[in-house]
Amino acid sequence: MNRSRILIALAACLCLATAIQAVAGTYVEVSIEVFRPWGILDWGSWEPLETRFITSRIMPLAAEETDRLTEISGLCAGGSLAVDEDVCALLANVIHRSAQSHAIDAELGKNYRVVLTNLTGATVGIVLGVDGLNSNGNAPIVGNESDKKWVLLPHQTVRIAGWQISEDEALQFRFATPSKTHSPLTEEHGGIVVYVYLPDPLGTAHVKGTEAGAVIDQPTVRIPFASATTGPIEAIAYDYSSDSVRLGILCTETAGPGIRIVGVIEGTIAALKGLRTGDVITYADARPINTCQDLGDLLAAKSPGDRIVVKIHREDRVFLLTLELGS
Repeated sequence: MNRSRILIALAACLCLATAIQAVAGTYVEVSIEVFRPWGILDWGSWEPLETRFITSRIMPLAAEETDRLTEISGLCAGGSLAVDEDVCALLANVIHRSAQSHAIDAELGKNYRVVLTNLTGATVGIVLGVDGLNSNGNAPIVGNESDKKWVLLPHQTVRIAGWQISEDEALQFRFATPSKTHSPLTEEHGGIVVYVYLPDPLGTAHVKGTEAGAVIDQPTVRIPFASATTGPIEAIAYDYSSDSVRLGILCTETAGPGIRIVGVIEGTIAALKGLRTGDVITYADARPINTCQDLGDLLAAKSPGDRIVVKIHREDRVFLLTLELGS
């Protein structure tokens, strides 16, 4: 390998399946879209991010949940329950809960949104958590039926682009370093999770739901929703954090002290902080940097969220820049 040029980027390695853009569960389809600006006047386009499969697992239902679903199915079969046939058919086929895990690459500084499509003919309840906070109401995720839900109508598609703070106020989702996330739960940084709950036609407890509008800054509409199970019946999770540090430059060695940047990767901390092709790094954390391997060794000892101070030489100016490492 040519050691004179090295990509100081993501060092973690995962054994992942072929990249896809949308994840289809049993009940919902989920995709993550990033806004890539171009031109002027904040023009740009929403584009789906590639998703890499990590794991999938199936778990048994709790005994009380199985009993409840059996009761509902019996009433549906006997014709004594005045409920939509699609709801009866949906609940009759529930025999376990499932969970999927996927990975996506964060593009620091860019806005993103979560696109949800109800694949069923019944109403479903969705809890969308980002960095440990519920996007509907901004409270920490509990992980059971008490969490406030977005309610998706049959075959409805919604696009949720931020934390809904109140009925008419929201904060935009943005890929950020741990210290810049809106969530105070920094240990939860880098996670997006979609929990799916199916409707209980007999239920009255935990009736919490809000219809998800097409955009987050529209007033929301409260509608009732009771879950047939205490926990989610399906979970689709995304990890956009790094297991090791990421800087995001391509470098080469110079004839004198320092290393020269010959490329900056879009969406990384280097791009976000304005590093440019042609910049020369001579020191990092007060240590002289004379080879790309010097910088690589320094980063190998760091963790996501750590900061380093680098000395940059750019044309006729020299300055110090603090970089927060991580996703």
